Amino acid sequence: MSEDKQLDPRQTKFLELYLDPKSATFSNALQSALKAGYAQEYAESITAKMPDWLSENVRRVRMLSRAEKNLDNILTMDSEDDTKLLSIKADTSKFLTSRLGKKFYSDRSELTGKDGEPLDIKWQK
Repeated sequence: MSEDKQLDPRQTKFLELYLDPKSATFSNALQSALKAGYAQEYAESITAKMPDWLSENVRRVRMLSRAEKNLDNILTMDSEDDTKLLSIKADTSKFLTSRLGKKFYSDRSELTGKDGEPLDIKWQK
């Protein structure tokens, strides 16, 4: 989903229904739009209109899908394949999955003080 702009509740619901493979209306723009609360006329033309919020999110899902396929291919490559190209492809795919698929692929980092103690933060006035 878009992190740059706030989506309204209908946009969020549409994206959940349209982009989630587990949804009953997955990849069906009309049914996803109707279930999200859009009017019939708008629902029938939502992908033809391709508003920015939809275009951006569909593009991100496609990029994430390609990155996941790259990672899958990398895991099955022979060690004799071009290692420089393989390294670039792996790094690019890891970057995309950590950013676009952070729900599933991000690393969790915690900031702590010495030996895991809480940070001692002093605010200056």
